[in-house]
Amino acid sequence: MTILYELCERIAELRWQARMTQAELAKRLGVTRSAVNSWEMGLSIPQLKHVIEMSKIFNTTVDSMLKSPEQVVVNITDLTKEEQQAVFNLVDCLKKYHTEK
Repeated sequence: MTILYELCERIAELRWQARMTQAELAKRLGVTRSAVNSWEMGLSIPQLKHVIEMSKIFNTTVDSMLKSPEQVVVNITDLTKEEQQAVFNLVDCLKKYHTEK
């Protein structure tokens, strides 16, 4: 897949998951609905500033906007250091469990 195809697919997918119309996304980005439609159809490419803003709107990373999601990103910065360590320990435990199967 090309980056353009993946990006247009991701915009449509993330917008749909957010239960947002093209018009609603366009309004938040300060662009026209037809611009969003054009991005989703792969007819044009959004400016980098719009990709960055969409990553904020959809609570994801720019990297995830530009490629198919292979990893899940979870923001745990608001947890205490002890809680963060517990999350890391749990992830390590689950990884070991799945590799031992």
